[in-house]
Amino acid sequence: MKLLGAVFAFFVTDFFFHVIDAFAFGLKAETQMERIGAVVFGICVLLILMVLFKRIFSASFFHGFTVATGLFLSFDIVVFHWVFQLHRITNGPEANWLEPVLVVAGAVLVWQGVKKEKTTNRKASGDEKLSEPVKGSF
Repeated sequence: MKLLGAVFAFFVTDFFFHVIDAFAFGLKAETQMERIGAVVFGICVLLILMVLFKRIFSASFFHGFTVATGLFLSFDIVVFHWVFQLHRITNGPEANWLEPVLVVAGAVLVWQGVKKEKTTNRKASGDEKLSEPVKGSF
């Protein structure tokens, strides 16, 4: 029953998210600068959340959040925007340069999150070379 509820919720949410014309307090981004401003606003909210999460949660949680954010940016844009052409990040020509920039930024976030987590784990274990096998082991 839980699985049925989760599947139903996914489709209802997806329907309302993609079909309904979204307005923020009656505002609609119509010009190129307004659309870019909307994307910048979203990035600012994300950065504020990242700072907040870094202060509140553990380093491992923050690194996981960083990786998840990067995966979402890269995967969503490549698969749903480019491969299946379901929607674009904006409805204007600025999407042609915004999307590749965000894919690269997402890849950087994934790399940074994984790198920082590995560094954190190495420092916690006191071993600087965890990736090297121990002699005599398989």
